[in-house]
Order: sequence, then structure tokens, then C-alpha cells
Amino acid sequence: MKNLIVISGLVVALATGSSVAQAGPGQGGGEAGAKGKAPQSKSQGKSKGKSKRCAKVRKVGFVVAGTFVRGTAATSGTPATVTLKVTRANRHATKSGLVTVGMNFTATSSRIRYVNRTGPGDAQDTDKVKVVGKVTQLKRKCSAEGFVPVATIRSVKVKGPDAVEPSEPDAVEPSEPEVPGGEAGI
Repeated sequence: MKNLIVISGLVVALATGSSVAQAGPGQGGGEAGAKGKAPQSKSQGKSKGKSKRCAKVRKVGFVVAGTFVRGTAATSGTPATVTLKVTRANRHATKSGLVTVGMNFTATSSRIRYVNRTGPGDAQDTDKVKVVGKVTQLKRKCSAEGFVPVATIRSVKVKGPDAVEPSEPDAVEPSEPEVPGGEAGI
């Protein structure tokens, strides 16, 4: 009887020992991994400070359109400026806090295109202005503490109304000459 108990104990020990030996790291067993490392906890690997992905900001394109308010020409040392009343702006311009619809926005650029106008002195309040550029934006889930968006303007275009070509007076069709004294051919 003692032999039977000893043999059954060995069988049980071998059965449980083989299941522990087959268990790999992270599959239970409560032992360290194959290389002697301690098991990792769930909180390990999370950063305690600033994330590296938040160190670099994104640059997104923005478009602002409106009507001309005033402008200055470029001189030596100072770039040209155009001030416009904003009527439309895409979501990047509004979400960054760069502009809101209805406010005046001053665009500074080294080159401003005037279409159907000769310059800022010729521009009028009815002229359309379009500003295109890029604005910096934080990545999602990053802290906005101390962040100020920076706009880089690529192009400014002031467009006046299309020039109207003078039309020629309607051409008069030549009519048959009238015969004096009544009807012709009687």
C-alpha cells in the first residue's frame, strides 16, 4: 500500500511539474521569464513626464478670405501688409484661434498679388482678399500649456472686379434706298 501511495504521489508531482515547465513567460506559473527578468507590471512603460510625441507640433494649412480694408506697399526693410475683414475661414484657422469670422486680420507678406489693381492705393473696400498659409497645431491629447500658434503666410491675393470691355454700338443694317415719289416698280 505504501508503494502505491508513493507512486501516485510521483505521478501527481510529474504531472504538475510538466505543466509548469510548459508555461512560458506571461502565461502564469508565477515565475520569472526565461532570462531571469522580473514580470512587468501594467504601469511600467508609461511616461511620467512630457511625451516625446508632443515635442513636435504639426503644421496644417489654413485659408482665410474676406474683403479689403487697407494695405501698405513693401518698402526697403518693411514687408507689405494687407488688412481684411474676415468673411470665411477654414477650420484650421478658426480652431487655432488665429481668426474668427467678422474680425479684422492683418496679413504680412513680402509679396502680395493684386489682380485687376495696380497696388494698395488702387484697391477698394469691395475687393476680395484671400490669404493662404500654414499654422502650427498641437497633436491630440497634448497639453496646451504655454503653446502659441504661429502662422506662416504663403500667398496673399487681392482681386478687384473683372475689367469690363467697352461694347461696340449695335451695327445698323443697311436698308434699301427709298425711291422718291412713291413705290418703286409700279
